Amino acid sequence: MDKKCAGTTKDVIDSFAVYLSEKGRSENTIKTYCGVIHSFCSWLESREKMITHLSKEDIQAYIHFLEAEKRSISTINKIFNTINTFARSISLPELTDTVQRTNKRIDYVAPDYLKETEVQELLNRSKKDQSKRNVAIVFTLLYTGVRVSELCMLNKTDIKLNAKSQTGQVVVRSDNGNERMIPLSKELVAKLNDYLTSRTDDHDALFVSNYQKRIATRTVQHMLKEEYNVHPHKLRHTFCHDLVRKGVDLSIVAQLSGHSDVNVTKQYLDLADDVVS
Repeated sequence: MDKKCAGTTKDVIDSFAVYLSEKGRSENTIKTYCGVIHSFCSWLESREKMITHLSKEDIQAYIHFLEAEKRSISTINKIFNTINTFARSISLPELTDTVQRTNKRIDYVAPDYLKETEVQELLNRSKKDQSKRNVAIVFTLLYTGVRVSELCMLNKTDIKLNAKSQTGQVVVRSDNGNERMIPLSKELVAKLNDYLTSRTDDHDALFVSNYQKRIATRTVQHMLKEEYNVHPHKLRHTFCHDLVRKGVDLSIVAQLSGHSDVNVTKQYLDLADDVVS
């Protein structure tokens, strides 16, 4: 039976873009995901079908089409992940429940994370960074797993420090208005204190630009690429992977990382198994 979502194809894609934005996805990710869905729409329309009346059979047929086109397993997985995300965005996650490749079920694409040696290299590089702000940003992303958009929204008052234990917590607000509390390690608290005590302004924002304005996501992304050769998503994935590897319950990992669907968190199980094996 066909599943229906409201509006024209353009309306559907625009709504998907809004959904991704509310989830804190970057502009590049939103553009890529919407491009995948646009291609899927074109394929459907060439067969006189519409994404506004999507069925499991349509998705399965598209996967088989991609296989016939000799697309790589990695590419097919990425396309499937996007369609799976789209299905969740229209509250129809069951659309992808039984989709199969020729020989096996499609799996989530394993998120890329920093290996232990790469983390150490990152930390060593931070010791040479003269910018206390940049170092604090790297430690915050690595040890809280917050999205860049969430990091930029943080205020100084969101940091709750415990002077006795030299630890603390941070209140993180997502774009959709949800809040979560993430514990802060001693290492992170030390870097935040170094940075905050060096500040001479009275701006509410936790992280400010060189122009004394709330720092922008593009500024953070550019800094990480130029100074550390790393993407912020990789730091977030490293945070999640490390928690799963340490045996933290998936529901807690999902809560700390702000995953609305624990199935997203389950991606890290295979990674943890690979490390153990």
